[in-house]
Amino acid sequence: GLAALRALKAAGYDPLAATTSDRDLGARSRAVAGVIEAPDAREDPEGFAGTIAGAAAEASVGAVLPGTDGALLALAAHANRFPGGVALGVPEPTTTVVATDKVATLTRAAEAGVNVLSARVLGADGPPDPGDVRFPVVVKPMRSEVPAEGQIRRFDTRRADDAEALVVALAGMPNGVGIVQAYVEGRVLNVNGVAQDGEVITEVHEEAPRTWPADCGPVSYAQTIAPEAALSEQARALIAALQWSGIFNLQFIEGEADLFLVDVNPRLYTSIGLAVAAGANLPAIWVESLLGGRPDVAPYRVGVRFRSEADVRSLTHLFRSGARGAALAGLLPQRHTTHAIASISDPRPGLSYLRRLPGRLMPTDGVLTRSPGL
Repeated sequence: GLAALRALKAAGYDPLAATTSDRDLGARSRAVAGVIEAPDAREDPEGFAGTIAGAAAEASVGAVLPGTDGALLALAAHANRFPGGVALGVPEPTTTVVATDKVATLTRAAEAGVNVLSARVLGADGPPDPGDVRFPVVVKPMRSEVPAEGQIRRFDTRRADDAEALVVALAGMPNGVGIVQAYVEGRVLNVNGVAQDGEVITEVHEEAPRTWPADCGPVSYAQTIAPEAALSEQARALIAALQWSGIFNLQFIEGEADLFLVDVNPRLYTSIGLAVAAGANLPAIWVESLLGGRPDVAPYRVGVRFRSEADVRSLTHLFRSGARGAALAGLLPQRHTTHAIASISDPRPGLSYLRRLPGRLMPTDGVLTRSPGL
């Protein structure tokens, strides 16, 4: 959300940050023209959507963009709350439900010819019998954010190295049920971009040497790479199958045998600032598309780097695991590196982050975009 606010401001828009608290990082950014405090989209989806709809009408905003899975689901479910003149950055509810359902996306991907790892759903009938499960494995929730008793809760992917760890990981999933897939080592590659009605408008390819958590977490260090035909072909096939509209982040892993789809994030994502720094302002392209314009898409720059503030933990893990040379080399500053939070031109979010360490950060749930002068 913070990166999107900065990107929209740089493109000439006046973004408003929809946050749950004035302590959220987006609320502290110089990029924002105003802050709307709203209920947490995970805890009160209808209240969140109603508050945003009212603020959008009052401020005459041009577009509303979801910043998290929770906001995406809440806005899609309550799209009728918004006035006709507001471009809502969510697809139809059925499209949104499919795109945020990991089993559905795996099925659509396989049907579209995208390489996916075989998957099993375990845990529904009590303690799982691993059977022929070959460890290590990753355990994913059926959805990253799940409606439960009127709220939306977030669940993360976990790694399990043995049967006992698998039982524990499944117990932490919604209703004790999870998707179990093989853990594959290899190059982590992301295809990020903007789509409209299943057609990719622009895409940016990146390689992520490090993530945090190290086994299956979000990107902590990445750099843009030249477009790879195989990646582009698989990404476009999946986006077409999903009929997706909006920003997307598709994660692949290139193992010894093949290239496999790992995850689908139909929303703003951790390293979106990298695409912006490389010349592909995805939030601005998304808004221009929503408002009926023709986005000016230019080739992105290769070799631009991204580092999140969590990367120090990834490097610490590397050091403790014995890869001390790689860890120390990773500490060295690199030119043309953008950061998730820290910014010389927008220092308050970074200072706020430092004050809160080692506490967890609260995400921005949405972005409202107002045309300049309105």
